[in-house]
Amino acid sequence: MRPRPEGPLSGLVALALVGFPVGCREGGRPAAAPAAHRYTVRAEVLRLPAPGDPRPEILLRHEAIDDFTDAEGRVVGMASMVMPFAVGPAVSLAGVSVGDKVEVRLLVNWAEPAFRVEGVARLPEGTELRLGRSP
Repeated sequence: MRPRPEGPLSGLVALALVGFPVGCREGGRPAAAPAAHRYTVRAEVLRLPAPGDPRPEILLRHEAIDDFTDAEGRVVGMASMVMPFAVGPAVSLAGVSVGDKVEVRLLVNWAEPAFRVEGVARLPEGTELRLGRSP
């Protein structure tokens, strides 16, 4: 039988080994699951940020995002819904009005967490959105 190490460091080593994340997991999330995902989705603008707002948000009714990935890295899809999104600092909303149909590039970052618009482009008049559930 091998002797067990004793002394002040042995307890710390044991705690470190017990607390070491199995499978390199961090915060309950597999290390292989990327924290940030980008999606391109069509939406209707329901509210624009207030002028001078230090943390501008846009309210969108977006189409379903079939390949939406949750914080654990699973593709779960997202039904169409109304959601507020932060507006990235480099995003121009010039020429965009409430009621416009737009295509937006979204950043979803589970590490922050953040749901942020990185780009906006107006869609042609008469564009119909497909609102409903993700398959």
